[in-house]
Amino acid sequence: MDKVERYKEILEAEAESHHVPILREAERALFLSVLEKSKPVRILEIGTAIGYSMLLLAAHAPQAVIDTVEIDEGRYKRAMSVVNDLGLSCRVHCHLGDAAQVIPTLFPGYDFIFLDGPKGQYMTYIKLIEPLLADEAVVVADNVLFRGMVVGNEYPPHRYRTIVLRLREYISYMKSHYETTIYAAGDGLAVSLKGNRKI
Repeated sequence: MDKVERYKEILEAEAESHHVPILREAERALFLSVLEKSKPVRILEIGTAIGYSMLLLAAHAPQAVIDTVEIDEGRYKRAMSVVNDLGLSCRVHCHLGDAAQVIPTLFPGYDFIFLDGPKGQYMTYIKLIEPLLADEAVVVADNVLFRGMVVGNEYPPHRYRTIVLRLREYISYMKSHYETTIYAAGDGLAVSLKGNRKI
């Protein structure tokens, strides 16, 4: 087993024991298929957590430079340790802070975006990210169906109302501005294509 595979197993165990959300098995295969077909050269990830999806991005898009943003300092430090231990610091750059404040400091040209931060902020993030997108780009957003509550027009339970309504807004916006497909894998994965991008 190589070091990357060993780290994947370690991070999977950490995520389970510390209740850190990571890509589930059901959606991981779809995510990796989209990633590999996209062949990105610049990736932006919102929501690093402990670095699991960052590790997948680095391993399955070896030609790409990656910027990843995490607001929690403890998780950021764990992700940084993964980057340093695997010698990825030349092409994986971790940013600590609120994504809404970090995104405007980044340079344009991203051709692959992975949204996996606070679900209620996806609309905020995509509006900030749009000026940074390459002419052809792929935007993948995780957990967009949120426990099945996002589909349809039913009024969500009060405690989930804000997040569900905001996810509905995000999906509506992406469908009207990009070629967007919603996959039911896991808790829902939205794949949006900009320009003539095909996967």
